Amino acid sequence: MRRNAAFSPAAPWALLAALPLLLLWPALRHTIEGRMSLHMLLEFPLLFAAGWAAQRLGPRIAFVHWLDWRGWTGATLTSLVAASWMLPSLLDLSLMSPGVAAAKVASWWLAGWLLADSWRRLDPEVLLFLVGNIAWMTATAGMLFLDTPQQLCVNYLHGDQRHAGIGLMLLAIALGAMAIRRAMTVDRRPGLDQAHQAGDQPASADLDEREVARQTPAPISAIRPCLHPAAGCAGRPRRCGLRPWRKRRA
Repeated sequence: MRRNAAFSPAAPWALLAALPLLLLWPALRHTIEGRMSLHMLLEFPLLFAAGWAAQRLGPRIAFVHWLDWRGWTGATLTSLVAASWMLPSLLDLSLMSPGVAAAKVASWWLAGWLLADSWRRLDPEVLLFLVGNIAWMTATAGMLFLDTPQQLCVNYLHGDQRHAGIGLMLLAIALGAMAIRRAMTVDRRPGLDQAHQAGDQPASADLDEREVARQTPAPISAIRPCLHPAAGCAGRPRRCGLRPWRKRRA
């Protein structure tokens, strides 16, 4: 029983969710944040993955599902967080101000926590736009760090800035490849076109069938003479909603 509990499926998620606690160790935090490449390419994804793992472990919250309509809130927050923390000024402030450092940890963790629940509800087009937009922003920041001859950050040297730019360019290529693969496979799912076609006009198709059935005259074999004397049919062939009258046997 103890072995099964130790190797439960939730154990890797719990370990990943607890990894940001290692940043409380000052020596390790200074080592990671002392290099621009490690700060952006290791710490930021680690905080995001920790929030994602916490969402997988914790219970679902109803009001968050209501607030994150169709996953757009999580996608918007992730894009804003990714764009904000690529600014060199915010990187410097996170090293000099404890409040900004706390905001950095909270924003990346919250973005991962919210997107872990919302990405499944995203439309394929919105998901492609999210990944493509983050890839474009990452590539732009990488080219800026790589090609700028000046030192953009006060706390990082120009050589480390170039290394961070190369890493961001590689990350952008990986995200772009992921977006292209998603775009190529999204329309190949079986039954997707039929589902879209059936979901476009379900009400109109039903109404058309009902209208045709109502306007189509009934066949001659379905028309029977009315035998009810109060209907005034006199045995003429017509459809009558009254129950046929028959003489009782004496």
